[in-house]
Amino acid sequence: MRCFNSLRVILAIALTSSVHAQTPPPCPAAHDPADFLQIWNDAVIGPGSRSHACTLSLLTPDARITGVLQGKDGKPELVVETPQEFVAWYQQHPTETFWERTTHSTITVYENVARVTRTYEVRASSTGPVTSTGIEDFQLIFDGTSWRAFSMLWQDAVPGKPLPPSYLP
Repeated sequence: MRCFNSLRVILAIALTSSVHAQTPPPCPAAHDPADFLQIWNDAVIGPGSRSHACTLSLLTPDARITGVLQGKDGKPELVVETPQEFVAWYQQHPTETFWERTTHSTITVYENVARVTRTYEVRASSTGPVTSTGIEDFQLIFDGTSWRAFSMLWQDAVPGKPLPPSYLP
């Protein structure tokens, strides 16, 4: 009987390992910060009903996504979200489409830490007019396998205050 139970355990481990080995990752690994930026763009662009597994895998579980919004009184307002809260907005708006294109980026790296700053333009469709522009700043860490964001800070351009020339293409 003990031999039979051992065989069942070995078989269960083998089957579990083969199932996990066959499950593809939600998105490719970001082997360098430039890869991260491209994979991020591919993950967040499109309809709200898309899969958000890739977006979540690009963020550390404790990441913070912070948006700086222009308040009605002209003062900045912060929206701070966890990765789950960030994707929840898209899940709650499945018919919304979001098309974002990087217009300029800078990447600085020291060992396992990187900073990616990029400017973007947003459209309601892939060929529609630009509805907003802005800037994002990612702080990335290399976890030994892939680059992941533990912080993202973004702000759309404020009317009457264009992005500085150093952030433009």
